[in-house]
Amino acid sequence: MNMTCYHTNRFIIRAFRVSFNATFPVGLAVDWQAPSGITIPNAQLKNWLLDTGSLTERVQSLSNHFSLELIGQHEQIPHDNELSLLLDNGETHYQAREILLCGDHKPWVFARSIIPQAFVDSELSDLGREPLGKRLFNDKRFTRSAFQLCTVPASQFGINSNQTLWGRRSLFTLGNYSMIVAEVFLPSSPAYSRSAKNEKESEKQL
Repeated sequence: MNMTCYHTNRFIIRAFRVSFNATFPVGLAVDWQAPSGITIPNAQLKNWLLDTGSLTERVQSLSNHFSLELIGQHEQIPHDNELSLLLDNGETHYQAREILLCGDHKPWVFARSIIPQAFVDSELSDLGREPLGKRLFNDKRFTRSAFQLCTVPASQFGINSNQTLWGRRSLFTLGNYSMIVAEVFLPSSPAYSRSAKNEKESEKQL
């Protein structure tokens, strides 16, 4: 069994006027809803939330400098709202993996993945700072579920802002196991901006 763990007690990233200050595991103990049951404020944000392509590749395409910052990865009991999606996995252990996707030295996306130990020992071993999406989207055996959406206060991530952030999650399934990938768009994310470059990219995704 591969029990390699990456653990950062406190992760702080400051870029421009945006700070991300949180302790691993940050978690996402929030309410999740189907897209049909929630009103998304605008088409720009909707495009980002429901895009089925690789989010990592999209962030890379919009930034001159891309980086993945690993907050931590460790064995953990998932939240109840996560376990409810993973019932078909049966009795198993999980690792929680939390990272930031950064564009141009700003944190754009917080991602939390709940990974069965069976995947950690095989297809998803020794990830380190490699993007998880790179492996998932390059392995056609994984199938993806429909999205669920959430809202979460920016303060949950130690961000000094009253902004309400939006997130999404889906299941990736291979064989007898499924894993959760959840992503929250942070204040610096182009999901909330209206730049010409971002609008052009959104048009391509539609």
